[in-house]
Amino acid sequence: MSAGQAQPALVCRSLTKRFGDTVAVDDLSFDVRAGTVTAFVGANGAGKTTTMRMLVGLVAPTSGHASVLGRPYRALARPRDIVGAMLEGPGAHPAHRARTHLTITATAAGIPTARVAEVLELVGLADHAHRRVGTFSTGMRQRLALAAALLGDPAVLILDEPSNGLDPPGIAWMRNLLRSLAGEGRAVLVSSHLLPELAEVADRVVIMDRGRLVADAPLDELLAGRSRVAELRCADPAAVVEAISHTGLAAAQLEGDLVVIEGLSAQEAGELVSSVGAGPVHHLVERRGTFEDIYFDLAATGGGGA
Repeated sequence: MSAGQAQPALVCRSLTKRFGDTVAVDDLSFDVRAGTVTAFVGANGAGKTTTMRMLVGLVAPTSGHASVLGRPYRALARPRDIVGAMLEGPGAHPAHRARTHLTITATAAGIPTARVAEVLELVGLADHAHRRVGTFSTGMRQRLALAAALLGDPAVLILDEPSNGLDPPGIAWMRNLLRSLAGEGRAVLVSSHLLPELAEVADRVVIMDRGRLVADAPLDELLAGRSRVAELRCADPAAVVEAISHTGLAAAQLEGDLVVIEGLSAQEAGELVSSVGAGPVHHLVERRGTFEDIYFDLAATGGGGA
């Protein structure tokens, strides 16, 4: 199957959601096009899950709108044929067998049950089709949820943390599957905290922070010009971050005493630590900039939304 290329497959325009006095999503606009993987990232509480739930009609926006292939999700006659969503695990009764769960889901959606065997094979669960869901590992449950999302052979996929619980081979499998699905012409919106993995598969990046959009651009464009990063640990990391704040460069203090500085060589970073009296230096390396560096530059580590 393939989706049209002329218009975005998924559109958000000024999407806003308030829960009482809390603004979970604030005037959010972005597109997801067919044939691409869009990484949707932000800290816990940044508003990603609320946004995804609005996209599939589970939460009503306070204002703004979202559409899938030009129509609101709730207006789609056969939504599972258009959108495959993986938001909260498989939603399967633990006593049901994997095949039974998918057969019930397919029947309810008017999807031919022959599709069940196809998606079980696609997600690597064909040999476990007769096992009860309650015996599945977390990773297997994730695969089952993905199988359910793929039942209708949808043009658009909305996946929240699909790699959660997968082992390293499973994560590599998921990465290859996402690229394959996009290569078939599908629009894929995927949220994950595994930023290095997203960097391997994403064409575009949408970053949220505290309910607001802080970046929406091709990943290659965000990475351009970010070839040099100094990473260090020292006695007074806060002093280093404070000194950098007056230079126009970007710096972030991550866990513990780790400081990442964009645009400095290891030698320059060492000289800076010495000049502000923040030594001794316990660790100092120079490396290429990464997607993680971009994220920490643009998004705060604490969120205020849901």
